Amino acid sequence: MIRSRERQAGKTATVHIPTLQRPVYGLLLALTLWVITVLFINIQQFLGGPVAHRAILDIAGDAVFLLAGLFAAALALQIVVPRKMRNNARVLLLVLISLVATAAAQVALYGAQTAFVIQPEVIAFLLPFALAPLMATMLVGAPAGVLLGFWTSLVMAIMLDRSFSVLLTGIVASVVAAQIADRVRTRAKVIRAGVVVGLAQVTLVLAMTALDGRTTDVMRVFDQAGACLLSGFLSALLVLLILPAFESAFKITTNLTLLELTDLGHPLLQRLAMEAPGTYHHSLIVASLAQVAADDIGANSLLTRVCAYFHDIGKMTKPDFFAENINQRGNPHDDLPPSMSTLVITSHVKEGLTLAMMHKLPTPVRAVIQEHHGTSIVTCFHHKAKSQQDKEVAGGNGRIDEGAFRYPGPRPSFKESAIICLADSIEAASRSIEKTSPSHIEQLVNTIVNKRLTDGQLDECELTLQELSRVKRSFVFTLTNMLHGRVPYPKDEDNQQPRPSATGRAEDRGVGRVSPGTSRGTGPETAHA
Repeated sequence: MIRSRERQAGKTATVHIPTLQRPVYGLLLALTLWVITVLFINIQQFLGGPVAHRAILDIAGDAVFLLAGLFAAALALQIVVPRKMRNNARVLLLVLISLVATAAAQVALYGAQTAFVIQPEVIAFLLPFALAPLMATMLVGAPAGVLLGFWTSLVMAIMLDRSFSVLLTGIVASVVAAQIADRVRTRAKVIRAGVVVGLAQVTLVLAMTALDGRTTDVMRVFDQAGACLLSGFLSALLVLLILPAFESAFKITTNLTLLELTDLGHPLLQRLAMEAPGTYHHSLIVASLAQVAADDIGANSLLTRVCAYFHDIGKMTKPDFFAENINQRGNPHDDLPPSMSTLVITSHVKEGLTLAMMHKLPTPVRAVIQEHHGTSIVTCFHHKAKSQQDKEVAGGNGRIDEGAFRYPGPRPSFKESAIICLADSIEAASRSIEKTSPSHIEQLVNTIVNKRLTDGQLDECELTLQELSRVKRSFVFTLTNMLHGRVPYPKDEDNQQPRPSATGRAEDRGVGRVSPGTSRGTGPETAHA
């Protein structure tokens, strides 16, 4: 039953790689955000009846100010993360996060002014400053979180009569929230991040109070501090409530989701351990190699670890055809031509993608399943075909088509995928190394990495040469410790002392025992005969 569903799903097993869309759509989204924001912050005036001439001038001034701020934030994002800004889905995501934060701020203001009796000096610190930067950082990245936080801080400052203290508070909250949220991996730490942002706002409130110079109202300061903490906590709580909807709608995988996939009790991993135990342990070792390397260059080590766990799940369909699972029954490739063996080996990519789609694994995991071999050559069978001059592939002209022995690709498209691609090859090659000294391991790592580099497998992953050098050093260090040697345990068989039995007789290995085919009283000569 499972196999039939896998075959049916395999017909549509592809990962959609978003294309770079027209910049004009991103511009239209930004202008839409600007218009809706202007309407949001002036909604009370528009709903209250005819707007006075002076109010129209104020609204126009605020609109121009907001347009300038939006242009500055968008330009900064284009400079810092140009690739993400060319993806209009990401632009739409940031627009929606901004609108959610603005709407939450309006609700907070309305509730504070109507439902509760709160002083105007305290209301400003109840605004959800941390909402936009927390969500944007967890979904897109820290640069987007900081810059979107700057924009929403400007919006909230204009809401409260262009308050500079509100703008400054929002900027501080944005920087702190982005810095913390970039490392958040559990839901409890999201709440902790909100509380830390609130504490940062409290510190700023105390600093502004000290610089004020006027008579300090202690109770007002306490109220403002409490409002800051409540704002941070409620912002984090709101993030936890709406984050899953954004993840699902935009097919984005956050660290919170990735952490759930590190459980080795996942059905796919349990099945891999049962049906292809060699591949299962290979995946665990690749995960260890790749995770340390990702940490060393500042990549997402959690994403790297999860993707490494699942990168070879396609081998479950034909486990006996892969070296790590071949048992004493013999090598099935001995009876196949090289071209057919290559088809069997390369098919594990498509089979893995089918399983990933059936089990709804995140998009980055599916991408690594597709990319972890890139378009590299299945070297073993390519060499075998050249030695045999396989007529099926050569077409009778004595030439071997190298393309018939390559994986379908695509090549690794992000750093974590490239690290897994290298770790996969290096771990497999390390199984056949004769000498496990650091120099031999370093030579092995350099050979494989240079081969992948010259073959163009790393051209699309944004790994710099400096980062690649650090990845190689990490592989050498980790492998050297994994493949460590041990001193042989001494054998002391000749000096073993008889162990007294319960009856008091001396018994030990071979002492007082009757060897097969002899009887008691039979001497050595008789036994030998």
